[in-house]
Amino acid sequence: MKKPLRWLLIALCALLMAVAPGMDFHVQAKALPDGVGLVDMLYQLIARTTAAFSTDSIALAALAIVFCWLANRFFFRAGQKFRLGEALLCAFLSGMMLLASAIRTGGSVRLLYENGFQVTKAALYLAGMYLIDLSACRALRAALAAGESPLNVGAAARWAQRLTFGRALLIIALCWLPQIIIKYPGVLMWDTFHQIKQFIGDVPRMNNHPPLGTLLYGLVYRFGALVGNVNIGYFLFMLLQAGAMAAVLAWSLAVMRRQAAPPWVRLGALLLYAVSPCYAGWATVICKDTMYLTLCLFIGVLLLEAAQGFPAFWADKRRLLALGGAMVLLWLTRHNGVLIVVTVLAALAVMLLQHRFAPRQWARLAVLALATAVLATGVNEALLRSLSIQRVYMHDVLTLPFQQTALSAKRNEAETPAQERAVIDRVLDYALIAQRGGSWYADAVKDTYRATATAEDRAAYLRVWAQQMLRYPVDYLDAALIMNSVLFDLQFNRPMYVGLTDNTLTDDVYPYSYNDMSLYNSAEIVPLNAAQRMLTQWYFSFDDLPVLGWFATMGFATTVMLLMAYLTASGGRKRGLLVMIPSAVTMVGCLFVPVAYLRYALPYVCSLPLWFAAYYGAAGPTPKAAVPVQATGEVGGGSAE
Repeated sequence: MKKPLRWLLIALCALLMAVAPGMDFHVQAKALPDGVGLVDMLYQLIARTTAAFSTDSIALAALAIVFCWLANRFFFRAGQKFRLGEALLCAFLSGMMLLASAIRTGGSVRLLYENGFQVTKAALYLAGMYLIDLSACRALRAALAAGESPLNVGAAARWAQRLTFGRALLIIALCWLPQIIIKYPGVLMWDTFHQIKQFIGDVPRMNNHPPLGTLLYGLVYRFGALVGNVNIGYFLFMLLQAGAMAAVLAWSLAVMRRQAAPPWVRLGALLLYAVSPCYAGWATVICKDTMYLTLCLFIGVLLLEAAQGFPAFWADKRRLLALGGAMVLLWLTRHNGVLIVVTVLAALAVMLLQHRFAPRQWARLAVLALATAVLATGVNEALLRSLSIQRVYMHDVLTLPFQQTALSAKRNEAETPAQERAVIDRVLDYALIAQRGGSWYADAVKDTYRATATAEDRAAYLRVWAQQMLRYPVDYLDAALIMNSVLFDLQFNRPMYVGLTDNTLTDDVYPYSYNDMSLYNSAEIVPLNAAQRMLTQWYFSFDDLPVLGWFATMGFATTVMLLMAYLTASGGRKRGLLVMIPSAVTMVGCLFVPVAYLRYALPYVCSLPLWFAAYYGAAGPTPKAAVPVQATGEVGGGSAE
């Protein structure tokens, strides 16, 4: 390619990449209302599309320079090959960003084809975001391939090499200590509040929350009351769970060190563990989400060891016992924990097939699977019976259909047949959902579910839902995107951190930061109120920080996970995908949760450093046949190979 043409294409690519992130999708008035003919149409095209470039001119110039460099480096140099998988993945990511932008701007994908100028803007945005995603994918591949980064030499590399389990734990503990003190005695979020209320008999006991948490947090409250100050019980438990999470994080760094992960991976992971509120901000919240996050990270680190040396891992009974115990607790901690357990067991079966293990090794997998299922279901059943917990229909699984029905009812109420309304009304309060449809807060619709609905009512409702999906496909797509497009949106995040304040459960001090001080010795905490508000504000501001803040956002974590999954698989390191199982299952589950915010996405947002470690830990060919060796070493100890 001749240089003038090459630089012209580079400039065009850079311009598209620079203007795309700041594209304004609001429908604009005609720039020339009375215009006719081709020239006037071109005038309007220029005026209305350039008016949508909302980025400041100085920032736009800086972006253009950066994107010129990226385009020159990754698009037009010799050796850059076309890869179908890469092209499809980047097309998917840019398409999701386009849809997310439309939903964020106007609440409907109809915004993208409102008129010809909107279509032009959508095409420009799609092209620019595609080029950004493509350059990011190729830059990430180049960075991973480089391996020996500048941080691999000199003092930084030597310091990273000395990052043992104990030293890492000490650093994390010191960084978390001020937050632990400020958030004394630990935060009860609303789910925990209701679980304690159920345990002490103030409200009916129901299995909408896992019974293990109801028992555990109820006992913590009772212990505090027994010693004369409930705050003491909360604080001791908060110290225990924060210590457990910090230990798992420090252990992950020790495993990365043994597997010779590049220093930049280890130092970057330590930085995130120490400063990101996704870790400390939730380690100090007493709730099932914190326990679930810690268990997901624990299983992720175990799978990191398995990816690096599966025969040795499979021969180590202590590691398998640790994995089995973690899976049982995961199953009992959240209702959807079973999905991760099943997926992990299926992945282990695939690994056994790849290594052509003997039948007795398959027996070990069968024992692991059976013991996990029997223990988890048995303990859960025993808790339900011993605590006299009422079983209720878990209608959360219908959250997405409910949202789609609600938006359809709001937009098409006049033309919806009375018979369909009657069927829907037996399951949901039709009058209320017609008012509440279109909100990202799906609980507002889900809470109208009628407890009197039978299995036949739900079956009839689903038939109506399917009929309306064919009749109103755009409305159904809008409803789904209103719920979950934030998971792919790089320009908008929905953070959630729960902080102690002197408010009640219904006072909105910070977004989603609700609490109820009636279960605390609240007078003791008053001197910390100002510091607690300050810390909560820092948490909610963190994702606005340049670069570092990205690592606390759902859209960035989703994008990196998909890119790393593709690069790991296409790079001949498929064993590294093992580590992504808790992350991938969580992310897919977030597509269907009532509210897609950070609380539910924590297991994959916080696992990001493990994906990079897995890429390097799974290097080398997978053996066609392997004989398990006797492994030694404890979980968190030396290598098992």
